[in-house]
Amino acid sequence: MSPAPITTQVGQDLYDALEPLTFADESLGWPLAHYVDALGLILEEIAGMVRTDDEGNDGWSPFADPQRCPDGWRYTLALWAGVRYPRRMGTQELRDYIDGHGPGIWRGTKTAILAAVRRYLTPDGTVYFEERADGNPYALRIFTFGFNTLDEDAIRAELEANVPAGLLLDYEVRVGQTYDMLAGSVETYDEMKTTFPTYDDAYNARPTTGG
Repeated sequence: MSPAPITTQVGQDLYDALEPLTFADESLGWPLAHYVDALGLILEEIAGMVRTDDEGNDGWSPFADPQRCPDGWRYTLALWAGVRYPRRMGTQELRDYIDGHGPGIWRGTKTAILAAVRRYLTPDGTVYFEERADGNPYALRIFTFGFNTLDEDAIRAELEANVPAGLLLDYEVRVGQTYDMLAGSVETYDEMKTTFPTYDDAYNARPTTGG
């Protein structure tokens, strides 16, 4: 007897369980094999996730592993992990984001807030992050710079979603560096005049310090 033309493990398992009915299947053109294989195509993805795989990973574990979760389930996993994400994220980018970088348990922390803002900056973009601004324990001051801010509205939306309720948020997009940033980048007045010949040069220069 020839092997049944079955392409799925689920189909093969069903076919084996129906062995008493397979005696004439080959002579009839494999109708039973094709039928159980069609059922297997529907169930194979789920079955593959609920059984222990060849590498020893426990059954059901792909549902909780951002790197092994099937593409069709990654948005569900993001929901389970409490992750808010922009729809523009690619598959691997979203997997990496869920995988320790953006779970809900970190929302509201400085790291999560900065990561949310930096998604809308150029790769070397600077974020100024000041807690207890002006001596107010509930005040949070954040600003970015126009030359590396890609989407101000998106940043404001991210801050609204990530900054804990009760904090007084002050966010703005600035032209260049502040006096404190300037003071931290040069040591003497002569060095400042050499580096920045005019006031506009100093104010509009890319900052050398920040969050």
